[in-house]
Amino acid sequence: MKRYFIVFVLVLMSVVMQAQTFPSWLAGKWEIPSLSTFSGSSYEEWTRVSDNHFEGKTYRIFGNDTIIFDRMSIRTERKDVVLKMSAEKGGKRFLADFKGKKVCEELWAFECSESDSPSAIYYRNLGNGQVYVWTEVTTSFDVCADFIMSKLK
Repeated sequence: MKRYFIVFVLVLMSVVMQAQTFPSWLAGKWEIPSLSTFSGSSYEEWTRVSDNHFEGKTYRIFGNDTIIFDRMSIRTERKDVVLKMSAEKGGKRFLADFKGKKVCEELWAFECSESDSPSAIYYRNLGNGQVYVWTEVTTSFDVCADFIMSKLK
């Protein structure tokens, strides 16, 4: 009986540790306001598949049409948190693995040395339903981006 209790406690600790090392606060639908008065907002949406697997997409709605810019996933793979999304290297698009690192409770950095654009993506939880996002690039002709997303649901 003592052995079963110890195994139960170890499994429970593993689940708790996974939750602490995964950006769970990203779950939900986020609005990215447009800087232009002529176009609408964009959205980033993260759906929880399991405690350590989210599926995401970025998109914009034009009237009755939805244009999806990218489909993404964040999941734990071999104890690493990995963001998979489209990236560019030498002008060619590919599905990149961005290795995640929890810098602090509010900040996650996802980096991919094989990608030129983006080469890194950062998510900082500002609280009050807002996340500051910024990207880095390695080439002079690509543009870094930064914006604040507000949680809708």
